[in-house]
Amino acid sequence: MRTFFLFYLLSVLLRNPLLALVLVALVLYFGEARARGRYFNPSRLWERRSAISELRRTVAINEHDAAAHNDLGRLLLEAGKVEQARPHLEKAIARMPESAETNFYYGLCLLRCGEEEKGLAHIERALEISPRLRYGDPQLEVARYFAQRGRHEETRQWARRAVAINTSNVEAWVLLGEAAAAAGDFDEARRAFLAAREAFAGLPSYLRFPARRWLARAKRGQRRLARA
Repeated sequence: MRTFFLFYLLSVLLRNPLLALVLVALVLYFGEARARGRYFNPSRLWERRSAISELRRTVAINEHDAAAHNDLGRLLLEAGKVEQARPHLEKAIARMPESAETNFYYGLCLLRCGEEEKGLAHIERALEISPRLRYGDPQLEVARYFAQRGRHEETRQWARRAVAINTSNVEAWVLLGEAAAAAGDFDEARRAFLAAREAFAGLPSYLRFPARRWLARAKRGQRRLARA
């Protein structure tokens, strides 16, 4: 009803129903994005593309720049270009085998290429070198990997490791809760969903936006457990 009223009001004010419809769609999109903590950020996309272009030029000039290969591989991996990222990360790991960050990104790349055993070995190596690397991000990435494949026990193990490093990681708590619920451990699931909500409440305002979608999933998980 409110959506129709907004459309009617904009149509009257603008005297252009098509433009009013576009504006209503934008309002609904950004409202939903705010609620879920997800929205398209063109400036971030542009910055990443610019950085990738600059790093491509750098490695073209100096093929032996391991740091540039590492950064380029990381950015390509973040952009979802796994096959393009792999050769750069392979060159980086060959020259920096004791770099925790390089081991992590190379291991993550291998995971996404389907080479699970080798990928996990590199991620574990990264955590041996730097146990608190990126404040729990490696553990969270592996938990995501197993969660996407419905492997609940592995998800629980890695999500527990993630929250052991960063108790404010709302996503890790939710993944732990969902995996525990799927495995039939409702007590751990309840504790994890409650911890997710408490972690969200303790976040500074600038970190709450991206965590909103996980707060919504924590609430949904609690409702499902209440009906169980």
